Amino acid sequence: MTRVFDISDPHNAKEVYTERIGDQINMLSQSWDGKRVYFTSSLLANWDKADGGEGNVQYFKAYDYANGKLSKKFEIDFLKEKLGLPHQMRFGAYSLYAKTPSNKNLAELSQ
Repeated sequence: MTRVFDISDPHNAKEVYTERIGDQINMLSQSWDGKRVYFTSSLLANWDKADGGEGNVQYFKAYDYANGKLSKKFEIDFLKEKLGLPHQMRFGAYSLYAKTPSNKNLAELSQ
């Protein structure tokens, strides 16, 4: 179950939204602008579920977050597509993890 809390008063957090995303959730990533949320389900291969509700066992799901609600944009069923196990996904974090291109032309193209 995914829950959103109002923590404007950290000593009195209030649950403001609840939604079931899938059979298991391991990772949740938020976009830098706070408008999108990404969920993946894989923890460790030996512990991961291999069967269950279609599309809710090994997945990547993307949601928009606006007006206090999640709205699904798309999902990928990793079992159906035979893509392996989804774990941590990083979107928009290139500048934190990538090296600056040594080729000046590549650097100009990436701007």
